[in-house]
Amino acid sequence: MNRQNITSADDKSIGFDYQFYYFFYALLDLRHGEKIGIEVKDDVHIDFADGSTILIQAKHTLQQKKDGNSINLTARDKDLWKTLSNWTKLILEQDNPVHFLKKTSFQLISNKGISGNPLLQQIEKLRDDEIKCKDFKEYLKDLAINTTDSDIIEYINDVIGLNTGLLKEFSKQIDFNLNQDNLIDKIKARLFEKIIIKERVEDVYKSLHSELRDNNYLTIKMGDKVEISFEDFIKKFKSCFKVGTTTKLPIREFNLYIPDYPEKQNFIKQLIDIKDIAADEKDLIIEYTTQMLQLYNNLKSWEESGDLLPSDRKKFNKETILIWKNSFRAKHRKIKQFLDEGTLMNSIENEIKDAAVSILDEMRRQILCIDETALTTELSNGQFYLLTEEKIIGWHYDWENKYK
Repeated sequence: MNRQNITSADDKSIGFDYQFYYFFYALLDLRHGEKIGIEVKDDVHIDFADGSTILIQAKHTLQQKKDGNSINLTARDKDLWKTLSNWTKLILEQDNPVHFLKKTSFQLISNKGISGNPLLQQIEKLRDDEIKCKDFKEYLKDLAINTTDSDIIEYINDVIGLNTGLLKEFSKQIDFNLNQDNLIDKIKARLFEKIIIKERVEDVYKSLHSELRDNNYLTIKMGDKVEISFEDFIKKFKSCFKVGTTTKLPIREFNLYIPDYPEKQNFIKQLIDIKDIAADEKDLIIEYTTQMLQLYNNLKSWEESGDLLPSDRKKFNKETILIWKNSFRAKHRKIKQFLDEGTLMNSIENEIKDAAVSILDEMRRQILCIDETALTTELSNGQFYLLTEEKIIGWHYDWENKYK
């Protein structure tokens, strides 16, 4: 694939993403009785409660000017003219084009700049009665004569073909919303307007983004159209907003780096020694390591964001250690008696390991809480593994001498 084709593929790919993100952005501004769709009536469309509709074309470019900003929308922009041509054909397909234009507006959304586009200026003049339709058509004819692209000429002629009344009404219904970039930041800003806790915006964004992507994919896969009413949005996606209004700690999923030799971790060595797992059970070793690292990363994230104070972390560790300590003393009580009576540790090693595994099993059933937030089983187990890795707790009766 040559460079030109690669660039074209990139443009097409990001174009679909741009369309989705504008759909996402507009969805957050829906009101009662309104409905939004993607790839149904247009790239995006919104049906309003009064029966009117706005059809939206979303166009993105990767091309940049020397200053790094996106290129401007020119009078001979192919995307622009293709869009105007498609809208023109849509108007003419209607049984009552005049009625259709009364209740339909058209909007071109793009990250392209707007500076000095004479076509847009001419459309504004026509809309404001500063020029007549015949003058506007003469301008378009001159534009076509000085254009070498046959497709653009055809698109221009489609618009010229509208009769005077339809062209005039069409000009009143067109809007160009340019310089629309950084849609992700704008989505998050709109989410912040709806969420009390600023620090939760990222969590709500990720949850809503994931659910929307899945919803669109599954809807299309089932052969249905992706249209979401305000009421549907509240019903289907309200749970995504819960994390933005709660004071509970947000539990996140992190992409993890598993160490090259996870079996060499202290907590894994302890589990192997008491025969909870075998050294060749790689999947289990990775699973337990994942649980520990997910807990570690959540703790770190909460502390860095200010959601969790160091004192809260200390209380959490203290409570976890006490739960472990009570079980450790109870399960190893008979072991201690034997040793106090002079029994050699080596001779009751099997009993010690059985007791150690029993403690471990009991700890794995615990659901821990931190700062009034109940942790998942995964993170609760991860806390015990983390404290074991840090050599704060252990499982074998003689763990302190063996591992500290």
